[in-house]
Amino acid sequence: MDREQELGRLATLIERRLGQTLSLLLEQINAYRAAGRLSPAQASNALSTLSGMTSRLRTELQDLVADLEANELRDLGLAPALETLALRTGRRYGLPVSLDLDDLADDVPPTVLLAAYRIAQEALDNAGQHAGAGRVGISLRQDREHLVLTVADDGQGFRVPSTVEGYVQQGQYGLAMESQRAADRSGRLEVSSVLGVGTQVRAWLPLHPASGSASPDGPDRSSRAEALIEPLTPREQEVLAGVSQGWTNKQIAARLGISDRTVQFHLGNVLGKLGVASRTEAAVLALEQGLV
Repeated sequence: MDREQELGRLATLIERRLGQTLSLLLEQINAYRAAGRLSPAQASNALSTLSGMTSRLRTELQDLVADLEANELRDLGLAPALETLALRTGRRYGLPVSLDLDDLADDVPPTVLLAAYRIAQEALDNAGQHAGAGRVGISLRQDREHLVLTVADDGQGFRVPSTVEGYVQQGQYGLAMESQRAADRSGRLEVSSVLGVGTQVRAWLPLHPASGSASPDGPDRSSRAEALIEPLTPREQEVLAGVSQGWTNKQIAARLGISDRTVQFHLGNVLGKLGVASRTEAAVLALEQGLV
């Protein structure tokens, strides 16, 4: 992405994060103006309302500045920075964020850490702003060659374009930029989304790009089940077993004694971990690899 596209993305981010609160504040002021003369009690309530909205706007501005500056990343490291980012996301959108973070080696390049942080930022903001998600999970893993970041939500999902240009055409400049950011590190960003199930954003970031240990094409399908899949939890294995038997989400929920939404969340995680985009692909890969 060039400089103009980056400036456009920042402008969109500012509008998305601050525009709604500013509009509501202006509407409230205009409503009080249209009401004419207010009684002392009404005036007091009006001032209290405007004060609360202004305080919220200040908090959102402080959060935006903190996100752009990434001071926690510089001062504390990636894991604490992601923890702080999760707290801000929860406060901003009322969206709980669960964390599963590896301890990282001390020699991870700062550019890789920054790339992972920015990708997590964009994925969380999309989950809270657009996906209608009820829950988000962040996973961070490190092996000898890669830093692997995964952000999965249980939102409404969307149709994923096949190219970076497709993201730009859809107005999804953030995902386009983060995809390019990963590619610039000789890595790869993969977005998998299923309508009604959720979205998974996963980034493979080589720790030593110059060594040629990873290519922009990422791992092939045959190696996914061994090298890049995070272990399925017992509940995810149960959900995958149900999918492999052709059960619907309602049938799986009834058999496991959980809600449909919980099934959707676990299924979204399963799809992301297997690196597939549909229930059918998940079932086929599970049978091929003996996962159920």
